[in-house]
Amino acid sequence: MPLKLFGALLLSAAGLAAGCRRAAALNRRRRFWTQFLAFISRLETGLRYRNTSLYILVNSSGELFKIPEEKKEKPFEENWRELISPLTVRFSLSGEDRAMLERFGERLGKTDLEGQLSHLALYSSLAEKQLGSAEEDVKGKAKLYRTLGLFAGVSAAIMMM
Repeated sequence: MPLKLFGALLLSAAGLAAGCRRAAALNRRRRFWTQFLAFISRLETGLRYRNTSLYILVNSSGELFKIPEEKKEKPFEENWRELISPLTVRFSLSGEDRAMLERFGERLGKTDLEGQLSHLALYSSLAEKQLGSAEEDVKGKAKLYRTLGLFAGVSAAIMMM
């Protein structure tokens, strides 16, 4: 009997852990959009007050967005896609998030200063919407995921007994 009880506790804990892992993914997405907004703000300041290349501005504007020196020969938008590809997995970003980030990199550096500043303003407002969506997901779904994980674990434990 104690072995079954121990197994039931382990199943319950495993379900709870799975729910907590899913809730943590929601928090990672929210944290990404917060960092992206800060990145845009620093990039905008850099564009206004520094006369330097886009690669240097991007590398100095955020720790998540670093493009290695040896890749400067490739087009910026190609490097940008390679840069955001692992970020989408690391921060549990949705397909919509990824598409927005790709569009951001495609147009960055293609126009004059005023065009780039308006581009950054547009994507700042879009990122704020994504952040709001991520915050709503955390509020609405994080507790649900933890509860469902625990419920699934307890249900499996009951079925095993």
